[in-house]
Amino acid sequence: MKCVSCGNDVASPYCSECGQRSGIERITLKDSLKDFWDQVIGLDSMFLRTLRDLTLRPGVVAQAYINGIRVRYFGPISYFFFMITLLLLWLSMLKLDFVQLIQSRQDVMQVEHANSVVMAGVTQWVSDNIRWVLFLAVPFQAVAARYLLFRKSGLNFAEHTVPLFYTAGHLFWLTMATFAYHKAMNDIPAVTVSILSMLYFGYVYGTFIRYQPRAKAFAKGIGVYIGGQLLFSLALVLLGIAVVVGLAILNPEALKEIRPSNQP
Repeated sequence: MKCVSCGNDVASPYCSECGQRSGIERITLKDSLKDFWDQVIGLDSMFLRTLRDLTLRPGVVAQAYINGIRVRYFGPISYFFFMITLLLLWLSMLKLDFVQLIQSRQDVMQVEHANSVVMAGVTQWVSDNIRWVLFLAVPFQAVAARYLLFRKSGLNFAEHTVPLFYTAGHLFWLTMATFAYHKAMNDIPAVTVSILSMLYFGYVYGTFIRYQPRAKAFAKGIGVYIGGQLLFSLALVLLGIAVVVGLAILNPEALKEIRPSNQP
């Protein structure tokens, strides 16, 4: 018998080359449900194991991946993008508009902008590219962890992104709960969410860093959250300045579109 996947000769229930099951028959609804149960809902599924351990011992998950154990848990980037997809599906189910949610949070935080047209455009761009905006925030947190707070950890920059992608992905559960609360109460508890996020960062690093006392690693984990936010914000400000300078040089007329509305 030939393997339907790789063409190798098969004399056992599974192909020795690629692991494909032999004797595959036509798909039935029963097979589809069983596959879904085994892969996602089953008690020993990779997803539930990742979800459980990122809740109870997140540092262990990150350390296992760094140590080369790659079959026990979702990879950090895979989990991150899986959770973003789940988040967007949740938004769709709740019939919420991400742009309106951003604007609502700005109103709650009493953020004022000189040019509402420009800010509306920026908000729309963030909404359209939310996957990559959230993705690009992680390297700035890794900079804070690698070069400012955990310089003696022995981890390189890429290894520092592992707990951060896991952390960012897992915090999307909190984001989904926030959206549900907003749907029910028409309110966004922005301060509470920020505090819980900082505490989870601290908990992650408290279980991840081994060469420092847990309380110190916990406090520095909160520093990674704050430092990453500050570095990311600084990068956005510098990018905005570069855009304005570029427009001033290449197309001065375009500056009229972003000039504060209270100026002539």
